[in-house]
Amino acid sequence: MEEKILIGFLIKQIHIAFETRCHKNLQRYNLTPSQMDVLLYLKRHEEDKLTQRDLETGLTLKNPTVTGLLNRLEEKGFITREQNLNDKRSKFIKMTEKTQRVLDDAYLYIQELDAKMLNGISKEEQEQLFKYMYKMKYTSEIKMYKLHELISKTLCLTKKNQIQKNI
Repeated sequence: MEEKILIGFLIKQIHIAFETRCHKNLQRYNLTPSQMDVLLYLKRHEEDKLTQRDLETGLTLKNPTVTGLLNRLEEKGFITREQNLNDKRSKFIKMTEKTQRVLDDAYLYIQELDAKMLNGISKEEQEQLFKYMYKMKYTSEIKMYKLHELISKTLCLTKKNQIQKNI
């Protein structure tokens, strides 16, 4: 009997191969793939004034992870943080000129890598692939949101019960 390969495992293998190649290329800029993800997200939303919270939501990352990424990007001169005058607790994240030069070069490499990965796959098959991948992404995000919502409700009820016991 032929062993069925799980889709998650296959996606992970593809991801690892892509990340490995990207990491090798990004080393010359002293960047990690995760740091590049932040810079690419900032580039896609260049017209918006993004805060750390926006990055956390948009990249589906936790606060400590984004804090670490931003700290290292700032130390390396890829971003600056500007005080939000309407909310003293938040800062806007801005790319520097250095970032733009690196993005231009790195983006070409990523496009070449994408083309290599899709080599031999027809345009129609590529459209179907992307359609199914977006569908899987959307479905998994809904499930994760529902799980998060359930956990939040459970935690709130637990805290409420603890408070009532202490009264």
